[in-house]
Amino acid sequence: MNRRSWVVTAIMLVNLVLLVDSGHAQEQQKRKSPITITSDRLEVNRKLHSAIYTGNVMADDKDKDLVILSDNMEFLFDEKMERIEKGVATGNVRVTNGEKKATGDQLELFRDEDRAVLTGDPRVWQNNDLITGTKITIFLKEDRAIVEGGPSKRVTAILYPKSEGAERSKSEEPGKADKPTAPKGGS
Repeated sequence: MNRRSWVVTAIMLVNLVLLVDSGHAQEQQKRKSPITITSDRLEVNRKLHSAIYTGNVMADDKDKDLVILSDNMEFLFDEKMERIEKGVATGNVRVTNGEKKATGDQLELFRDEDRAVLTGDPRVWQNNDLITGTKITIFLKEDRAIVEGGPSKRVTAILYPKSEGAERSKSEEPGKADKPTAPKGGS
């Protein structure tokens, strides 16, 4: 696999984990906008240490240009309900972070392990590059990912080469280059 594809996948899921871990005091101080979670229903159960958002769930973090859409989203907290330990988005999961996108049936975030798992026909792409499999696991601290296939579906990576025109700097664009000098000598 191309390292660029792993980096794209890792960056997107790192941002997603930061959304779940947004309770940190330092993170709160840096924020300009709040994270907004909307849904048809919210159930908080302090005995089970959980918050469950149901129906047309949208988590929007404008500071990180990150949007997560799903049918349901559940957060499991520590005993004091002060720290998120695990987050699970289920049903029609769609994640957008700028040009980076991911879809699947379920996304699990394990905060203490710095691990994210996308299952249910997971797809991760940026621009036209695409990675699919049956399970995509991102180990955030280790900067590595494992894409698994199954008996009926193999891992597929579609990676398009960068065109030279796309890699040129703006100073090399037509009309912005230095003009040629006039030939020396003669009139």
